[in-house]
Amino acid sequence: MIRLISVALGFFALVATANAALAQDATPATNEQLFTDAERDRIRAEALAAILEYPEIIQEALDLLEERRANSALASVLADRNTPILGNPDAEVTLIEFFDYNCGYCRRMAEPLRELLAEDDNVRVVMIETPILSEESLGAAQASLAVNMLGGDYSVAHFDAMISSGRTTGDSVVKIATEMGLNEDAMRAVMRGSSVMETISRNYSAMQALEISGTPAFIVAGSTSPTNLTDINLMPGAVPVEELRAIIEMTRAGS
Repeated sequence: MIRLISVALGFFALVATANAALAQDATPATNEQLFTDAERDRIRAEALAAILEYPEIIQEALDLLEERRANSALASVLADRNTPILGNPDAEVTLIEFFDYNCGYCRRMAEPLRELLAEDDNVRVVMIETPILSEESLGAAQASLAVNMLGGDYSVAHFDAMISSGRTTGDSVVKIATEMGLNEDAMRAVMRGSSVMETISRNYSAMQALEISGTPAFIVAGSTSPTNLTDINLMPGAVPVEELRAIIEMTRAGS
């Protein structure tokens, strides 16, 4: 595996170097000076030989590029101190959920996810608030993020909001928060602040970059650092919790 990836990286580095050099000056005369016909033929021949000897490198290189793309898309979200983290923040396995409080499938996943957290104390769960369904959902996300930013128990607020009956709104989450002891005026001030919307905007950008078209969506990955993931598994839809557990264990075994 290591050798194949090294070959793939070498091949793509060679091509990238050639492209970068050619891009320095677009005039035919300069390009001719940088690479002769013989040198261009050698590059093509080496690339073709590597592919023929190790055809796996194409898929491995694509997987590697996909992992880098996902990390790039999630970097600002994972680095955002306002992003709620449940479970063990230092765990070697990360579970990420993109969700909307008024998404029926997200609500179905709430209790299984809470049970998973109770059973496994060595997983980091990153909650990415992506209110895509309504203004009510946006208000609920703003209020939940306000709970987190004010130091309240986000886990309680989140799961209480998810398992409640009826539509979840900003007001309903504020009610949960005040019952927990948070000040309502402080809550509403944070909800109106720019920091909350900046976080939600980052979440939307990550969702779009990862081509996630709906909620819920899950990612299970290794965590080499708080902002860098490996072995990324993206799973759209309401994934059975047994499948999440299996992929978490598989990722943990490989870490």
